[in-house]
Amino acid sequence: MTPSLVVARCGMCCAVGFSARAARAAIRAGIDAFEESEFDDERGAPVVVARLPLGNVWGPRRLAIMFEAALTECVGAERTLDPAETALLLLIAEHGRPGYTESWVAACFNACRAVSKTPFHPESRAQPLGRAGLAIALAEAHALLSTRRVRRVIVAGVDTYLNAYTMNHYIREGRLLSRGTSDGFIPGEGAGVLLVELATPGRRGLHVIGTGTAEVPEDQIDDLPARATALTRAVRTALSASGCKMEDLDFRMTDLSGESARFREAAIADTRLLDHRSRPFPIMHLTDSIGETGAAVGPLSLAYLADAMGRGHVPGPVGLAHFANDSGARAAVILKYVFS
Repeated sequence: MTPSLVVARCGMCCAVGFSARAARAAIRAGIDAFEESEFDDERGAPVVVARLPLGNVWGPRRLAIMFEAALTECVGAERTLDPAETALLLLIAEHGRPGYTESWVAACFNACRAVSKTPFHPESRAQPLGRAGLAIALAEAHALLSTRRVRRVIVAGVDTYLNAYTMNHYIREGRLLSRGTSDGFIPGEGAGVLLVELATPGRRGLHVIGTGTAEVPEDQIDDLPARATALTRAVRTALSASGCKMEDLDFRMTDLSGESARFREAAIADTRLLDHRSRPFPIMHLTDSIGETGAAVGPLSLAYLADAMGRGHVPGPVGLAHFANDSGARAAVILKYVFS
């Protein structure tokens, strides 16, 4: 990407906070919002979830509340923002994921109108790309801004696993963390919003300097830990676009949520790409505090890093973020924090 993208403003809404300030502080402190739910696993034990205290509000309205909170935080104080010159790229759960319905999109765009009062640019659209959609959305944002079709782009993600259809599916699959399943994830929910612009030389803030995507062939999905070829390819593409090498990076931010196969895939990709390493290479993920947030995890991760990197709460100014879908999509983003 030349020039790079810069994250100008952020919004967060997740189980540990209705705002970026609250969520970031809780995540840094290691606080979580895990609690036993009304769902039981196949042994009759309550399933642990990470959810917002929204009372008896479910379905599309629940997503709209989260998204409206994050969007309001991101753009509410931006008085120079003209919705007509701003495109919204909204990441949601991928088609075919249990529990996803088209009504989610309508609810979120209704929330947009409540915040902006006037419609966003006609290039605005929902993208059912799941966790791995962030790299595609950022590349599309770069294209829109580079061709001057819009002045700014909002890259957002909103998702929830907390509905009966989704929960029951993953309970039957044995993929949720429970007393009987240690190799599983904690379902969560959330919304993350990023206002991105083309970066000018010396612009302070979190810069996106490279992106990459790849797909796992269908016949290899069951053999992911032994190969990691798609994730390796996505990271290599992002590194090439950024001009960095793997050994130049200070840390990794991932969407890993507790399933061991995904951790092994990430580890194998590292060994394929690292020629040498003379210092620690820490791996970070938000799921220890907010659970599995699906399509929201990418924007939430960058919204967290936009603050944490600037305050020195991470090991250095250059990092890799990578994400993966169950369906085989893999995505990587190279990030750099510019201080002056």
